[in-house]
Amino acid sequence: MPILQTRDKSITDAEKSEFWKTHGHLSYRYTMLWTHKEKIDNKKQIEYCQAICAFEAALLACRVFMEFLGLGIKYNPHPVLVEKRAYFSRDGQTTDEIKVVDLGGSFVSLKELSASEQKTLAIIFHMAHKATAHLTLGAQDMSEPAIVHSAIPIIDHLLGVHLYNPLGKKPRRHWQ
Repeated sequence: MPILQTRDKSITDAEKSEFWKTHGHLSYRYTMLWTHKEKIDNKKQIEYCQAICAFEAALLACRVFMEFLGLGIKYNPHPVLVEKRAYFSRDGQTTDEIKVVDLGGSFVSLKELSASEQKTLAIIFHMAHKATAHLTLGAQDMSEPAIVHSAIPIIDHLLGVHLYNPLGKKPRRHWQ
């Protein structure tokens, strides 16, 4: 898989503004991140089929935001959180991937996270990979589904510190 260390071209202010729209990428993913946890924590009615979809969406949003914030995993032999700031490229020359720095934010440093937070995020990243891309049996390094509810506030905090707060913006909450 080819990667680039930086984007091949900067995104324009108009392109950046698309991410901040009411129904833009950030609010869409942020809604995916929080909906399951909010419904469960607040004991709101949620049909089983919707709970399944909301859980998978939260798991996927966790991974999307971790990659956006410059985080990934390696196996040693279990999942370990690492700083991963490179961009995916199909041809080794261009990318369509957006990272937090492209919108004016900053990457997360592992030093900001406790060992427990790093372990939680590494497991979530691995679970998102396995759960959303593969049918498995006896997969290693999986955890109870409730771990996603532990990861969401960590990711939310990192988004605040590295994107929303420095830019004077607030996330849009479509579930309220």
